[in-house]
Amino acid sequence: MSTKRLPEQDLVRTLPLKQIQPKLVEALESSDDTGVADAVDLAISQAAYHSASDVHLEPWADYLSLRYRLDGILQQVAVVPRQYQLKIVARIKVLADLVVYRKDVPQDGRIDQEKCTCGRPMRVSSIPTVKGEKIVIRLLGDTSDLYNLESLGFQPYVVSELREIVVRSQGTLLLTGPSSSGKTTTIYALLQEMMRLQKNTTNIVTIEDPVEYNMDRIAQIQVNPHVEFTFASALRSILRQDPEVIMVGEIRDLETAHMAIQSGLTGHFVISTIHAGTAAGVFTRLLDMGIEPYLVASSVSGVLAQRLVRLNCPTCAAAYKPDPVHLQHFNLNDVNARFFRGKGCEACQTIGYRGRASIGELVQVDQAIAESVLSRPTTSQLHQIAVQQGMKTLADDGLNKAQKGITTIEELVRVLPSTPA
Repeated sequence: MSTKRLPEQDLVRTLPLKQIQPKLVEALESSDDTGVADAVDLAISQAAYHSASDVHLEPWADYLSLRYRLDGILQQVAVVPRQYQLKIVARIKVLADLVVYRKDVPQDGRIDQEKCTCGRPMRVSSIPTVKGEKIVIRLLGDTSDLYNLESLGFQPYVVSELREIVVRSQGTLLLTGPSSSGKTTTIYALLQEMMRLQKNTTNIVTIEDPVEYNMDRIAQIQVNPHVEFTFASALRSILRQDPEVIMVGEIRDLETAHMAIQSGLTGHFVISTIHAGTAAGVFTRLLDMGIEPYLVASSVSGVLAQRLVRLNCPTCAAAYKPDPVHLQHFNLNDVNARFFRGKGCEACQTIGYRGRASIGELVQVDQAIAESVLSRPTTSQLHQIAVQQGMKTLADDGLNKAQKGITTIEELVRVLPSTPA
C-alpha cells in the first residue's frame, strides 16, 4: 500500500500518462492487422506499469473513455474515437474468454498473465449500457506483490497488537472498511505472518471470491454461487478437513456469520471481513444480524477498521494552509500548524500524490469490551469504551500522518467517516 518501486524494465517501458492517447490512436490507425490488439495491450500494460488497480473503458457520447484508477482515484488517460469501440471491446472479450456476440447481458471473465506483455493476471467485467458495453479490468498480482505488515502503513503499535492476536490458537479477527480500503491485502499479509511465525506447521484454508493472489502452502478455495458453492457451504465443508486457520473472504449473511463465530470458539482461528463504518460498528452489526451477544463476546479477539490514504509526492511536497473548514472538521484550532501537500510534478504525473498507506483503528477485546457487548450497547457507546481502553481512532491515525507531512487534511476528509470520532 505504501509506494512501491517499479522494476527497472517497467520504468523503461512506462509512458507519461499524457502520451498514452497518441500512442493508442497511432496503433489503432496503423494499417497493420494487429493494430487493435496492440492498442489494447498498450492500454493494459501501461496501467500495470503505472501501478493502477483498475482500467475503465466506458462509452461516452462521442468517445470511448479510458481511465485508470491510480491510488484509488480514477484518472482520465485517453478518449478514443467511437469508431474503434466495438473492435476494442471485442478484443478484450476474446482475451477474457467471454461471448463476443452477447452484448445484452453482464459477463465476467479472466485474462491470464501470459496474454499481455505486462505479465499480470486480470479479472474482467463487461456490462451493457445505453451507449454500448462498459468494460472494467481489475489487475491482479502474484505472491511476489504481497506486502508484509510493516509496509502497509499502520502505526507500530497496531502491527504489534495484530501479531499478538494472530498467534492465538483460536478466536476471530474481523476487518472492516469500504470496498478498496486494503482489507484483502492486510489479510494476505497476516497469513504470511502466520506462516512465518508458525513455520508452515499450520493448516491454513481460505474461502475467497475470487482468489486474487495465489499463495504457496495454503489451500485456497474460490466460491461459485452458480453451483450453490457459497461461503457458508464451503466453510461447512472445510471444517471436516481439520484446519487450524480459516480465512473467509466476507461475512455476508447470518449463516456464514454464525459458522465463522462458532468456529472461533471451537479450536480454530478465523479471519474475515464484514461491512461496518468503524471498529465498534462491527460488534453491533453482528448483533443486528442475529448473533447472540455471548458468542460475539467470547469468540471475537479483535476488530480492525482501516482506510487507504494517498501519500504526498515526496518530490514536490510543500507547506500549505488547509481550508479552515477542513481544520474545524477535525477540531484543529492551531493556525500555526504546518501541513504539506504535493504541488504536482513529473514524478507524480502532476497529481500531487504518489502511493497509498493504511490508517487503522484496532479494538482488542478485553474484559471491559466483552462485558459491554453482553449488554447490547450502541455503536457510539462501544466506541467510547474502546477509546477509554486506549484505542486510537482512524481520525487520530490520519491526523498523525497529516501532521508529519505524509498526507493531507483534504485526503482525510475524503476517506474518513463523515463524523470523525
